[in-house]
Amino acid sequence: MNWRIPAFVLVTFLSGYLTYMLVPIINAYCLRKELLDFPGPRKMHSTPIPRLGGVAFFISFTLAVWMGFIADPGLWYENWKGIMGLIGGGVVIFALGATDDIKGVSPIPKLFWQILAAMIPVIMGIRPDFLNIPYYKVVALGYWSIPLSVFWVVMITNTFNLLDGLDGLAAGVAAIASMTFLILSVALDLPLASLFAAGILGVCLVFLKFNSYPARIFMGDSGSLFIGYVLGVLSLYWPKSYASIVMFVPILALGLPVIELVSTTLRRLLTGQKIYMADRRHLFHYLLEQGFSHRGVVWFFYIISLQFSFMAVGLVLGKINIILVLEFVFIIFIAIFLSRKIKSGGHNG
Repeated sequence: MNWRIPAFVLVTFLSGYLTYMLVPIINAYCLRKELLDFPGPRKMHSTPIPRLGGVAFFISFTLAVWMGFIADPGLWYENWKGIMGLIGGGVVIFALGATDDIKGVSPIPKLFWQILAAMIPVIMGIRPDFLNIPYYKVVALGYWSIPLSVFWVVMITNTFNLLDGLDGLAAGVAAIASMTFLILSVALDLPLASLFAAGILGVCLVFLKFNSYPARIFMGDSGSLFIGYVLGVLSLYWPKSYASIVMFVPILALGLPVIELVSTTLRRLLTGQKIYMADRRHLFHYLLEQGFSHRGVVWFFYIISLQFSFMAVGLVLGKINIILVLEFVFIIFIAIFLSRKIKSGGHNG
């Protein structure tokens, strides 16, 4: 009997183990070098916190994925061009985030480097050739696939940067999104996509041990931009035979981050605020101001993210009944959640 562990299982455990080993080392280094995120008007923490957790993200993900290719060398030989594109862009986006964490990067240069990072995998072939337009038809994108794909990756990259405002929020939502992509890629027999999803899943799950409220370390821009970038590129990895679900499934799997980005952008445009200027008017800030606890808000976002993920899986597997049942359960959960909050008088979360 020829049985072996699937490469994505190996990558999940290895990326998690490496994160578990690296985070304490990085934490101690940040404390020694005073690479800390200090409290401020827009910050939620009251004490300085190490801010380079993203270093563990980049190292753990990259090493684990390479080990996955060693375990399944056929993946590398069949997809080396796209792999090099994702890794090359990942290096650029990580370097950008780390530079921003250490000395800061102004918005325009930051956007330029994000576009460059997104272009690398897209030009190397990771992009959809078709797009399903609702109530119309599946259309061939042609050369439009390049700018649209770059725009999408940059957008998703920034969604996780916006979500990284509460301890454990961005890492938890990224873990749920990557688990969704992992389940779908295994179900649809997309081994390369499953490898990348597994790398992010292992990193994020273990990082929550150090980043859950109260956090001992932050992922920083080096972490939030990197996981957003990988998930953005991963969401483009759909063969032509799945053209009917291109973008639908990624939008559902990344539903919460997308909603946060769209709502924040619209709010800033309508109020005349520069869209790249950070503030404390996100949805999670509003819930905190209404008296919800830190953990309560984070778990509320987890439940919403899980709901989107269940819908994505149900859509792909053709289980519409599952989607309807989950919608019903979700509505009941929200009703209970809000009614308990109202009865408590809006205090204590």
